[in-house]
Amino acid sequence: MSKSRLAGAVLALALALGGCTTTESPPEPAEDPAAARITEIVRDGMDELDLSAAVYGVWRGGEQVALGALGESPLGVPATADMRVRVGQPMEPMLSTVLWRLDGDGVLSMDEPIARWLPEFPRADTITPRMLANSTSGIADYVTDPEFLKIFGENPIREWTAPQLIERATARPPLFDPGTSFAYAHSDLVVLGEVLQRASGKPLGELISGHLTAPLGMHHSDVVRTPQMDEPFLHGYTNERKFFEDSTFWNPTAFLHSGNMNSTVADLGRWVRALGTGERLTPDQFQQMMAPSTAGLGPLTADRYFAFGVVHLTDWLFMNPSYGGYDGVAFYDTKSATTVIVYTTLGPTSDSAKNNAVGIGTKIAQYLVPDRAPAVP
Repeated sequence: MSKSRLAGAVLALALALGGCTTTESPPEPAEDPAAARITEIVRDGMDELDLSAAVYGVWRGGEQVALGALGESPLGVPATADMRVRVGQPMEPMLSTVLWRLDGDGVLSMDEPIARWLPEFPRADTITPRMLANSTSGIADYVTDPEFLKIFGENPIREWTAPQLIERATARPPLFDPGTSFAYAHSDLVVLGEVLQRASGKPLGELISGHLTAPLGMHHSDVVRTPQMDEPFLHGYTNERKFFEDSTFWNPTAFLHSGNMNSTVADLGRWVRALGTGERLTPDQFQQMMAPSTAGLGPLTADRYFAFGVVHLTDWLFMNPSYGGYDGVAFYDTKSATTVIVYTTLGPTSDSAKNNAVGIGTKIAQYLVPDRAPAVP
């Protein structure tokens, strides 16, 4: 998955102070000897990439293998594994899971045109919630709009509303007719979130809490509409605006419904395991959600495809959030039930043009499942 720092989690199947230290907050005790090697992989990656901090967790099934933190957050203070991060892309399959559940409850139909809920939206009579969840609607991605990027770069703490983002998305022509191809767009998630809210009469945060985070015991996870973060939190640091700065309180509404959520690594591990096993869906819903339903569209194949908020790389589910100095990666191996979560923050000389967590998470996955390591693009 290719990545633009300002794009949060953008798919591709075809983000003057000297060096940062890697002061260590010891990982929580784990009987599995693999924990030491995992910590070493994270530490080596931080040193190589000049990262300020990292939080990470690994599970086999429901068994914790490693949970820890390295580096400093804020600078000069050891990071801890219970620090909250900006979630980013792993929120996207939450919307899709809520969509499946509302469809099952008869609240909406994922194949009914969104004109029922957003009659004013362009081509609303031919776009469906399923298309929005699968990035097959053809709506242009507002995050690639030069004017949006300019406004965001000048004032990253600005609050954005759904109508403002939708106006940006519809200001440019659609990319293709609905359902005929694939192109990842944050715009799809903004529209999908609005559809879910209007169909249910509930705010998205309440929907995600009621259907997912509360039942799964994710007590440190919240959808947010302001830059506020409850302590303790991992500070975001970035150099993407050409100087090194604390970006913790950049406004997450710039990526409304596609990543404006805070959580901990442990909570995210719980979510990814539930996602990978279909815990909150019926067996039929889960089979459909995981199926290669978009294969053959654009660059997507039966072995490499995007569906309902998740990249599928053969046996692996893959997500790579990135926003405002926070880089993340989430892997789930459907064969061995191995979950890998890593979130990092940049240092003064880190490469802000790439997701620095992906390489670290990939090496952990390669170590744990050497015969079927994820083939990350």
